[in-house]
Amino acid sequence: MMHDKALVTEKLRKWERFLQEYALPTWDMLPGIDLYMDQVIVLLTQYLNFLPREDGGENVTTPAMINNYVKMKVLPPPVKKRYSRVHLAYLIIVCMLKQTLGIALVQQILPCDASEEKVHAVYDAFARMHKVVSTTFATQVRAAATPVLLSAEPDDSAVGCLILQSAIAASLFKLLTEKLISLGAAGALSNADVEKVNEP
Repeated sequence: MMHDKALVTEKLRKWERFLQEYALPTWDMLPGIDLYMDQVIVLLTQYLNFLPREDGGENVTTPAMINNYVKMKVLPPPVKKRYSRVHLAYLIIVCMLKQTLGIALVQQILPCDASEEKVHAVYDAFARMHKVVSTTFATQVRAAATPVLLSAEPDDSAVGCLILQSAIAASLFKLLTEKLISLGAAGALSNADVEKVNEP
C-alpha cells in the first residue's frame, strides 16, 4: 500500500501539536449544574472531539451507549433524567479508556458506586495523567516517526514500520493494563491517596 508522504508527515506534525496543546477539562471546568442527555452528548463531543465517532455519527457517544453504561453499572443512574458533574467525569474516563479496553476492565478502574469526592479525586488524577502521558507519547512518536519526517523521498517502508511500531506498542500497553488489573491493581485509583498517583 502506497502512502502519501506529505499527508502522513502533515498528520504526524498536527497530531504532535495537538498532543502538546490538548488537556482534558478539569473537574471545575465541568458544568456544576445537572444536564439532560442531549447536553451531555454535545459536551462530551466537544471535550473529546479527537475520538472516533460512535456508529459513524457526529458524536463520540450515543444516548443508547450511555443508557447501556447505566444498565451495566459502569456509571451511576441519572437523577430525574439529569446528569451531574460526576456523570460527565465517568463518561470522559469511559470514552477515553474504551478505545483500548473492554467495558468490564474500565468498570474495574472506577467503580460506579464511588462517592463524589472519590470521583473528583480520580478524575483530577486521570486528567493530569492524561496530560503527562500525552506529552511523553508525543516525544516517543516524534522519535519513532523520524525516518518518515526527515526522508526527502516518499518511503513507504518507513511509514509501514511506523504503523507496525504503533500497533505493537498499543497491544503491549493493552496487555500490561490487563495484567495489572487482573492482579487487583485497578483499585489503586479508587484509594483515598489517589493524589499520590501523579507525584514524580
